Amino acid sequence: MEIEARVEIRWRYGDPLKARAVAESVQVDNVSIPPGLKKSLNVETLCEDGSVRTKVKYRGEVDTLIKALDDLVFSVKIAEEITEKV
Repeated sequence: MEIEARVEIRWRYGDPLKARAVAESVQVDNVSIPPGLKKSLNVETLCEDGSVRTKVKYRGEVDTLIKALDDLVFSVKIAEEITEKV
């Protein structure tokens, strides 16, 4: 089944430096989306006032969107872990 979705996810850190580090790390992954998927999936991650905001626009199979959001959350988790060690 094909769907069309717009998603916004916000992670609040209260620490502008941590938020910037997480946002920049995740945005690198967003840029490397495979060319075939870029036509149906648009992901942008920004840092705003100690928060990280990701906007997702998608059109296609729901399973692909679920996988993309799962990858996004996993990438944020890894970035958070790395910033805690620095």
